[in-house]
Amino acid sequence: MKKFFNTTWFKCVSVLLGIALLSGILLAVLNDALFVTADERTMRAVKKIYGEEKTYSVILDEDAGDDTIVCEDYGTINKLFIIGDKDSDSFDYLFKTTGEHGYKNGTVSLWICVSVKNKETKIEKVILDGFTKQTLMSKLGSFYDGFTGDNGDDYYSAEKEDGKIYAPVTGATRSATATTNAVNCVIFWLRGNAR
Repeated sequence: MKKFFNTTWFKCVSVLLGIALLSGILLAVLNDALFVTADERTMRAVKKIYGEEKTYSVILDEDAGDDTIVCEDYGTINKLFIIGDKDSDSFDYLFKTTGEHGYKNGTVSLWICVSVKNKETKIEKVILDGFTKQTLMSKLGSFYDGFTGDNGDDYYSAEKEDGKIYAPVTGATRSATATTNAVNCVIFWLRGNAR
């Protein structure tokens, strides 16, 4: 038996079991210590948009098990919050949308802030959250600013050349299309068309 414990095979297995046990303990401890709740993730998004913490109420949160809102052929609304008091004359909607039909049928996710003042809506901010299968996203730059302000009334098309929204990246990348579709989800919902 003593010979068995001195074999190279036993020493290797012992070291590997020790590493596995230590790694498991570290993962369990770090998982608890670094866990981010849905509320914390939402507050991080709110801080990213507003630069400070704000009170909000949840209308839709995909992370909490709610179904996404499908917006025709544009994409989905994954999260929807009201920032401030909806019963007042001035509050904001905060959307997280995913636009479809990008490069290689990829997607672009955006945080979109829509202000409501005296029942009039206006897109205030558009911030990139993430993307899949897209290229040249850094080339979009200030493209998101084109969606803010009074342009928020119309559906957008990356092919439009009427001075409102145009494709900043041409060729095979259809990242601009997925981006405009993410904004179109918000407009689609504001007009009461989403299901």
